[in-house]
Amino acid sequence: MSEKSSQEKYMEYLRDVAMSRRRFLQGSLGVAGSLAAAQFLAACAPAAPAPSGAETAAGDAVATGPQPGGRLVFAAETIGESLEPGLWNGFGITNVHDNVGAYLTRPNSSGVWTDPPEPSLAESWEVSDDGLVYTFKIRPGVKFHDGSDLDANAIVRSLTRQVNPDDLSYVEGLYMHTNYTVNRKSITATDDMTVVIELERPDAAYLYRLFHPSAITLSSVSLDEFGAGINTNLVSCGPFKVERFVPGSEVTLVAFEDFWEGRPNLDEIIMRGYPDEGAMLAAIESGEVNFAPYPPSSAVPRLQQSSAVKVMAGEPVVNLFLGCCMLNAPMDNRDVRFAINYAINRENLIEAVLYGLGEAPATFVGPTEFGFDTAGYEVSKQDLDKAAEHIAASGLPTPIELALTYESNRFWPQMAELLKSDLEAVGFAVTLDPQDAGTYWGKVLGGESQLNMNQRSLWVPDPDNKVTLLFSGDGSAQGETGIVGAMPEYSAKMDELLIAGRQETDLTRRAEIYKEIQDLILQELPYIMLAYYTKPTVMAANVNGLMAGSASTERIFLQSVWIG
Repeated sequence: MSEKSSQEKYMEYLRDVAMSRRRFLQGSLGVAGSLAAAQFLAACAPAAPAPSGAETAAGDAVATGPQPGGRLVFAAETIGESLEPGLWNGFGITNVHDNVGAYLTRPNSSGVWTDPPEPSLAESWEVSDDGLVYTFKIRPGVKFHDGSDLDANAIVRSLTRQVNPDDLSYVEGLYMHTNYTVNRKSITATDDMTVVIELERPDAAYLYRLFHPSAITLSSVSLDEFGAGINTNLVSCGPFKVERFVPGSEVTLVAFEDFWEGRPNLDEIIMRGYPDEGAMLAAIESGEVNFAPYPPSSAVPRLQQSSAVKVMAGEPVVNLFLGCCMLNAPMDNRDVRFAINYAINRENLIEAVLYGLGEAPATFVGPTEFGFDTAGYEVSKQDLDKAAEHIAASGLPTPIELALTYESNRFWPQMAELLKSDLEAVGFAVTLDPQDAGTYWGKVLGGESQLNMNQRSLWVPDPDNKVTLLFSGDGSAQGETGIVGAMPEYSAKMDELLIAGRQETDLTRRAEIYKEIQDLILQELPYIMLAYYTKPTVMAANVNGLMAGSASTERIFLQSVWIG
């Protein structure tokens, strides 16, 4: 391809990062870490073909290779109220998008999340020498779930409807599109099977962005028929189709017989919300569910001892952190933010709440990502003397009162209790403010919190995915930290660096830019790192074929999964 000098060098670098990381995992993490690494690598590797007609010791014939049929009962964290790809409705709905939908590109089938994207609905592409024009040839013969045919116009409409008020399916507030539209100059269908996208500036991660969940390709026929009602009638061209949706409760998917790569192995997937961890654990252990990508962390050691299930832990690609909303005192006080940072016992959080499934953090660019800078380790660790110094320097009477807002699910409540203890030990008075998922996001993105707790996964395998979404002037920074309004000069400097990092093609210079970004984060701490989380997935012993690298990021692709 014509962009070889920049794009391919970048992809080669990412492969080197992934290989180095795997060597580190195998050699440096001790018995528990080595076991997790071995599980991860084994899951990523293609299965060796078993001999035809393999037999057990008793002489009974056993099935070999992927088996068709079966039902997967999927324990989602929650099931949201809407299927709209342009709005955040929880990880369960994102998991629906990844299995009902299809994208121009897709994750690499190697299982290594940072490997180069592969063709999907685009069977090939070319990139101009200046990195600004992408020409995609659309795969012929692809059917939507409603029987209509995929063409270039369907791609264009799917990638523009979230920012087009004239589209029948548009509703105000769609924002998940920012990954792939913020830098887009134009997108056109130059013929029935060709899409041309022109960017304002080069973007090293653009081919990755095109498989962000919000970039799902939708049927134009369904958009005309349902309009904004696609929030309960999602029609795409992926391996499964929606048969039934009960908002807030359950989604039933069934195999799409006319899927362009062939019918998936599973007949049916039931994605059911289990916001109560006790109920989820009971469902796992009773066999009511056979796939749980969000198991209670506290139960993982116990589940690892069970012969009925297997536990797979991926790489530390999920950031857990605090957001300091500077729109509300006392978070506008820099010394308060630094006192919070140095008060936190992160090792305790990792062991007591995540049960060892995590690593001590540095900053927002994680250890598996391009441009990772280890200097952040020195700031993102407990130092009670420094915490006391910053409490005194804040000029505020103690105890300093603040509220900690978090979602009342998964490990957040337990983590909040430990954070409260850490902070109160150095001079804070903390009010815990648990919220259901919908209320939490409305409050936090509306700039109404003080200290909030959140996570970001490596959905797009490039550091820009995390830092731009969190720190750019038109991203989450307006609500989670309020830094856009509270510190406009800082925000403007950050925006300059984010743009420069996104478009830089020289790898040495690009790494330098991301070091500057990380340094700038640590200067003011609008966000405070808690841990890099190695998210586990639990499945029945007879469930096979999961793409492990993506599962670590919360992206669950079930096309190749089989039961047998």
